[in-house]
Amino acid sequence: MNLLPGMAELLPQVSAWRRDLHTHPELGFQETRTSALVCRELESMGLELMTDFCEAKTAVIGLLRTGREGPVVALRADMDALPMQDEKEVSYRSQNPGVCHACGHDAHTAALLGVARWFSEHREGLRGTLKFVFQPAEEGPAPGGAKLIVESGALDDVDYMVGAHQASAAGAGYIMTKSGVAAASGDFFDIYLSGKGTHGASPDWGNDLIVTASQLVGALQTIVSRRLDPLQPAVVSVCSLQAGEPGAKNVLPAKARLSGTVRAFDEGVRDKIFALMEQMVQNTCALNGCTGVLDRQPMFPSLSNDPKITALVSAAAAEVVGQDHLLLIDQPSTGSEDFAWYTQKIPSCFYMFGAAPTEGPVYGGHHPKFDLDEGALPVTMSVMARAAMTLLEQPVRKKEMR
Repeated sequence: MNLLPGMAELLPQVSAWRRDLHTHPELGFQETRTSALVCRELESMGLELMTDFCEAKTAVIGLLRTGREGPVVALRADMDALPMQDEKEVSYRSQNPGVCHACGHDAHTAALLGVARWFSEHREGLRGTLKFVFQPAEEGPAPGGAKLIVESGALDDVDYMVGAHQASAAGAGYIMTKSGVAAASGDFFDIYLSGKGTHGASPDWGNDLIVTASQLVGALQTIVSRRLDPLQPAVVSVCSLQAGEPGAKNVLPAKARLSGTVRAFDEGVRDKIFALMEQMVQNTCALNGCTGVLDRQPMFPSLSNDPKITALVSAAAAEVVGQDHLLLIDQPSTGSEDFAWYTQKIPSCFYMFGAAPTEGPVYGGHHPKFDLDEGALPVTMSVMARAAMTLLEQPVRKKEMR
């Protein structure tokens, strides 16, 4: 391991930030305490602050200007938590009922603060400008924080961008990169069914929306298996089906709701899936004498890492963790990430860093007992800082290319 000088010494402070954020998690677009902490710490480092620059009011950007001409490099962390109960028995367990940092965004924020602290103390010889982007609402609600930051114009001058995410699939000291398409697009949907409720003993007097919903669940699964090109990967998952009152054994309800998600790597496939879903909703409802409405909630496009920037980040990672701990991924993930909005505008790389706990069971992201190995934080901090220094030495992109 070849951590940058001084990174290991920052771990106690970074850990304290991370545990403070973990104890006080906040949902998307509600990260007021979190952004206040970020602002306070960035100001203490002598960085310029950008706040209230877009519709995502909790977004914060810290600027470090070297005073020497060069590119603008942005580094990003997400700040929001998830709407779920923290079930860990730890001293830093969430104190906000029903809200939990179950995906590692607290660690991402703390690590980026650590990188900002390191650069504030090691700016000699650097050129260009660093933008430390602390983004709200990666988990939603729609449209998410990244899209609003991009639309604000706050990153119009950025030449290159890097982001990172923890991964429970590997332990501390491993870095994973993927050139090209790395993550799927992400959309959510709701299907609202309406009909005439009736007694369970007289189904012919009304509409059986539970049967209709069940037929739809089965029909939707044929989209990927039978209606798409087998060489075009996609996922259609119904994750919630709500109909009737619990315990009501002789009532057929007048309303039902199906909710879920769609993932794809190709924009044409993405749109085709929803066109097929609309057909299935209308046709299935017509067969059963009821009505249905499909509500699509587009979230993120697919994420594509720039090959050149990814190669530079991978080389920087290899210098830190060694070539044997750099994993070059050959298949994209069906997970989605709103960092994708940045990759559509800026040559970028989004990498993963191993952070699986060394003791006890390993719970993946979005699990109520999720936790990570804080020993992974100086590793990703060193990778991100070394990658940023490499990018600061690259040419400034031509304005017409932005």
